[in-house]
Amino acid sequence: MKIKIVLFILPVMISSMLTACQGKQPSAVVAAQNYLQARVASNVDGMIGLACPAWEAPARIEASTFEALQARLEGMECSEASNDGSTALVACKGKIVTTYNGENKEWNLADRQFKLVLEDGEWRMCGYE
Repeated sequence: MKIKIVLFILPVMISSMLTACQGKQPSAVVAAQNYLQARVASNVDGMIGLACPAWEAPARIEASTFEALQARLEGMECSEASNDGSTALVACKGKIVTTYNGENKEWNLADRQFKLVLEDGEWRMCGYE
């Protein structure tokens, strides 16, 4: 009887551990989405924290571009276009909508892909393709 219980519980435990480990894997898509969310919030510290060292200065500039605007994301959906294990391109659909003096301007997220690099186990925004 004990062997049957062990044979039943062991595969469930192994499956749960593998699922938990997969959930901990870094995701280029999540990193790109987090970067976009920080961008519409003009969160310069958040953007720099999500950027590779080479992208820190452009991240500061990008953060300032929406600072005086009411920016929001609409319909954001992102997926990996490519991933070689150290560099990934993320393609997004949706738009950033900014409002200034009652006028809306839309920025199509599909106009460019986001280039991310894996550094120290974390995906970092590092430009556009």
